[in-house]
Amino acid sequence: MNAKLPELSGAVLPGLDTAGGRTDGRVDFDGQGHGTAMAALIAGRGGGTTGFTGLAPEAKILPVRLVDHSEGDWTSAISQGIKYAVDHGVKVVNMSIGQQAFQCPQELQDAIAYAIQHNVVLVAAAGNAGPTSNAPEIPARCPGVLTIGAVTKESKAWSGSVPHGYVTLAAPGAQMGAVGKDGTYYPDSRGTSGAAALTSAAIALIRARNPSMPGRTVVQRLIATAMRIGDKKWSPKTGYGVILVRGAMDPVNYPVPANAPNPVYDAFDKWKASTYRAPSSPPTAAKPKANQPSGIGTSTIIAGGAAVVLVVGGLVAGVLLVSRRRGLDRTPHS
Repeated sequence: MNAKLPELSGAVLPGLDTAGGRTDGRVDFDGQGHGTAMAALIAGRGGGTTGFTGLAPEAKILPVRLVDHSEGDWTSAISQGIKYAVDHGVKVVNMSIGQQAFQCPQELQDAIAYAIQHNVVLVAAAGNAGPTSNAPEIPARCPGVLTIGAVTKESKAWSGSVPHGYVTLAAPGAQMGAVGKDGTYYPDSRGTSGAAALTSAAIALIRARNPSMPGRTVVQRLIATAMRIGDKKWSPKTGYGVILVRGAMDPVNYPVPANAPNPVYDAFDKWKASTYRAPSSPPTAAKPKANQPSGIGTSTIIAGGAAVVLVVGGLVAGVLLVSRRRGLDRTPHS
């Protein structure tokens, strides 16, 4: 993302470039600036000409630039980025990216397992091809990932949100404002990427308010306190409902039974019990590949720590966000 944008002043730390661009990740090569827009939704500081403020404005952003789908090993880059972010202390992983796939690649699933073992919550966008396709996508379909659909201002399912059995919750993702990499304000951004980013920011707030709360409990509380849509307990577009931050972050006034449903971690536990073998040695941080192109990168991973109740300069609570593609979520996932 564009770390020099006034709206992100002081929010972006030096990060990693997996695309061989020899940058520290604080760049945005995506069209209008998808990475910048997602970072601002999370940690916008209210500066610049827009005055845009994110949901967790005291967050710190740790960017990781990803290789493009067509130019390198996209799955490997995401996996490396997740491990890098976890090794740097994040507590939430937001992946506003997607690629159609009928199985979760082993390398990516191992990275997800590594994050969960380190008490990190993982969030993914459900996808934007809803009107034309409900093909499964990664990382959304991977066990252990909290997958987010999008709703409109009226809390109705957004038509573009991809319906699927692994969609767990929903968040605002249509008729939204967004800030591009040049500081332009876009009043009608739409897509599940933004919904995932807002969910990740919400999780940062929850974890900053409740620093000892395990990631499993955070997700369980988000599900239990969500606002149901319609008369169904669950739907393939909006999951168990729209996230409600106030209830999720306040266990005293909004208690949730210890045995409340937690399908995200149930799916991970099932996968782990049936297939997972712990790696014999800890994963190492990602290193850029010398033969990767340096001119274009359509995805960005962002990690950050929200300082709401606690000052989290050391990323005690964190958000990892992976921004998906060129533009501001006006077209389907590719």
